[in-house]
Parts: sequence; structure tokens; C-alpha cells
Amino acid sequence: MYGPNGAKLLAADHSVGGILRSMPTPLERSFPFSPSVQRLSNGITVLVDNVPTVGSCSVGIWVRAGTRDEPSAKAGVAHFVEHTSFRRTARRSTSRIARDFEHVGAYANAYTTKEETCYEVRALAETFERVTETLADVVQNPVFRDDDIERERSIITEEIRSYEDEAEEHVFDIGEAQLFAGHSLATPIVGTVDSVQAISAADVKAFHQRLYNANNVVVAVSGNVDPNHVLRVAEQNLGSLAKGRAPRRRAPAPAKPSQIVYRRSLQQAHLLWQIRTPGQYWPDRYALQVLSTILGDGMASRLNVRIREARGLAYSVYSSFQLFSDCGSFAIYAGLEASRLAKAETLIQRELEALRTNGIRPAELHRAQQQLRAAKIMSLESLSARMSMLGKTWLEEGAPEDPFETIRNIDGVTIHDVHRVASMLCDPSAWSRCTMIPGTVEDE
Repeated sequence: MYGPNGAKLLAADHSVGGILRSMPTPLERSFPFSPSVQRLSNGITVLVDNVPTVGSCSVGIWVRAGTRDEPSAKAGVAHFVEHTSFRRTARRSTSRIARDFEHVGAYANAYTTKEETCYEVRALAETFERVTETLADVVQNPVFRDDDIERERSIITEEIRSYEDEAEEHVFDIGEAQLFAGHSLATPIVGTVDSVQAISAADVKAFHQRLYNANNVVVAVSGNVDPNHVLRVAEQNLGSLAKGRAPRRRAPAPAKPSQIVYRRSLQQAHLLWQIRTPGQYWPDRYALQVLSTILGDGMASRLNVRIREARGLAYSVYSSFQLFSDCGSFAIYAGLEASRLAKAETLIQRELEALRTNGIRPAELHRAQQQLRAAKIMSLESLSARMSMLGKTWLEEGAPEDPFETIRNIDGVTIHDVHRVASMLCDPSAWSRCTMIPGTVEDE
């Protein structure tokens, strides 16, 4: 068993990533989570979360390759690789891939983010070896033929148009382009209709060859599986993957707040406020979680109470955040009639100023901590979520997430911590604003 730095570790009954922890609490005994960490001969990390009380498993192959790693002229190529990998491999046709998963009752899926791509299969534990072999073949050995690229180009173009028809989704894409202008984080994960038309089979193959290597791959498995068996199967199917280089990433340059307005054929206006934050290593990230929950997550959140419940100005209003390796964003969204935009923006501004000036109340802190604690505990009941805690956080931080340490960090957030973060982030004049309103493009 090996740790993040490759050093050999002794097995421990109460460990995450081989790191000794204190005796488990009653909560930890109710939801055991003590993953093993091992390495293949080529250095690929294999993380296994054995859950003996279930009859299935979630297998994930994670690749450090996302939208921000694309060449500037090839927006959407990371997502294109993910799609086209399921078309065929050197040994399997499209129908053979589908058959090898579905004839044993397995469900395969994949998704691309700004910083990684995940290939997952949910299956019965008894079929683990078979579905893992198929998934590894899809990830490691895709064949990118011109005719397959053309078929996927058509499918992805329709996917892009479907997102553009979903105004709430689309306003976030526009907002990210605004917030991270001039940087690869500004690019929609699916690309644009124009950029996807320009992607060739050679482009897809080049992206795969550059980043799908042993240095960028992590295997994560959660379910009723034996860690030693997982290691043997992973070695057989991924142990020959060549080593390579990690992607080179640069942080986005500082940017001033801006305001943009788009007119589209809509029934409703869509309002998005955003501000940059530090990234996932920020010591105050747990305080940000609490702040976002108090501001706009749940029926008792300030935005929901003030804007929806008290005044009926919006059907949907919430806050959210996302953290990348070197930066992040904090956002407020509202969907409402265009005639109510001014009132809603006044109330948003008022709530931000109140948080910045006066901070939060003890009851709000308690609610947010309980809500976040419950969400984390409930996630332990999902094998896919447990698998993601392993693979995603190893790629990002070099260690699997310890959900109980996360809960302790959330419980440790104080009123002072939240006020400090609010003082930093809740100046309304520092937020960029993106508004989509009913109308036609010619009206802009």
C-alpha cells in the first residue's frame, strides 16, 4: 500500500489513504469509509472503498484532462474525446461496447468537467472484472475514425443547441465566459457550434495521446470488491499504459467586474451575478460553503426568503460556488419576469451588503452546518458519490477525501470565519452581472 508520495505504507484499520486516524466515532462506525491506496507498476493510483453490505460496485477511471487543457482553437475537444471513445476501440465496435456492458446489466457513463474527465460504470459486483476490462479498453484504446467523428459532431452540435435552449444553463456558460474572459476556463465544456465544426479526427487523437497517460489517470472503485482483486484486474488492463506529462495550467489574470445584457426569445429573464474566489486549496473554502448555504441554498436561505417567499419576485433563486485548482467562482442566480429585475437586484445588493457589514446569526450558522453535514452523510449512501470522493479528490489534492474530516471542518467554521469571507466577497460593486432578457438579438 502506498501513499500520495509513493512511500510504502502499513495497512491500518482506521485510515484514509493509509494515514492513521483516531478511533472511529459512532457516525463513522455507521458509515465505514476506509479506502485502500495502491499503485500499479506504471504508477497509476488505485483507490478501493470496500462496501461489503452491497451487491454492486461503481468503477471510475479518472483522467486529468478537461476543458481548460484544450488548445485555444479547439474548444470542446476534451468533451469530444469522451464522446467518441465509446464509438469503437481496436477490438470493439460501438455495438460490442454496448453489449459488453448491458448484457451483464451494467450502466456506463462519462462526463467532462473543466479540469478532468470521468468514465464510470455501475455494475453488479460479480461482473466487476468484465466491466472493468471493457471500460479500460474504452479509455485506453479508442479508435478515432473520420466517419465516427462526423457522427459525434452532429450529436454534440445537437447537445450544444439543447443547452442553449435551456436559458438557466446558457446564462451560466455566458457568465463563465464573462468572468474568465481570455482564459480557457471561459470555454463551455461542450464547446460552441463553430468550434466543434473545426475539430478533426487528428485533433481528437492528439488530445487523447497528449493527456491520457499513466501520470494523469486514477482508478477509483467503491462497492463489494476485494482491494487485492481490484489491483490485479487494474494491472492487467491499465498496467501497460505509458507514462507522460501532466497538463500545464496557468491561473486566469485578474479581471474587473463587468455587466452584459443578452436579448433572446424567452418567456423569463435570467439574472446571474458572479465574483472570483480563490481555488480549492483556500483555507476558507469551508466558510465559503457555509456562506453560500446561508445566502442561497434551501428554503430558509436569505435569498429564497426575501426574494421568493416574502415578495414573490422569482420562481427560482439560489447561490452556488465552484472551486478549481487555482481559482473559483461564487454565483447568484434568479429566474423571473423582466419587469421585476430591478427590484430583485436591489434585494440581492441589500443581502450582500448586510452579510458584509453585519455577518450572520448563530441560528443561520447552525442551519447551514446541519444542512452540509446531512448532505455529506447522505452521499455516503451512494456508491457513485463514494467513488467520486476517491477519484476526483485524488486528482485534485493527491489524497482521497475523508468525509468525516470534511464534516469536522464544516462544524469548525465560526461566525467570525463566515464574516471574514463575506467581508472579502460580498461587496456588490465587485460582482460581474450577466442578464438574459426577452427580446430579439437585433434589439441589442
